[in-house]
Amino acid sequence: MNNYKIRFSITAEYDIRELALFLLGIMSKEGANRYLDTMVSEILSLSLFADLYTPSRYADIRRYHPFARRMVSHNKRWAYIFHIDNETVIIDRIIPTKTITK
Repeated sequence: MNNYKIRFSITAEYDIRELALFLLGIMSKEGANRYLDTMVSEILSLSLFADLYTPSRYADIRRYHPFARRMVSHNKRWAYIFHIDNETVIIDRIIPTKTITK
């Protein structure tokens, strides 16, 4: 089991910012911070567990990277799309799971 470094792509950083703004619109600041902290913790767990996820067969996921993998959030509403490049896990996107259809 490898210990990977985690890096966010520009689009993933944008996704997090947009999600934060959305959450602030529907819940309290403390609730939004807890929600985002949970998501970041899940993403950081990929430093140990990224190897457990196989490359996806879904075209909706592979469009971000030919060997893209996905991890679903604790509440199954978000998919963390990532790929492994040498010793680094690169988070490509954070998207709603309902948008993955094929």
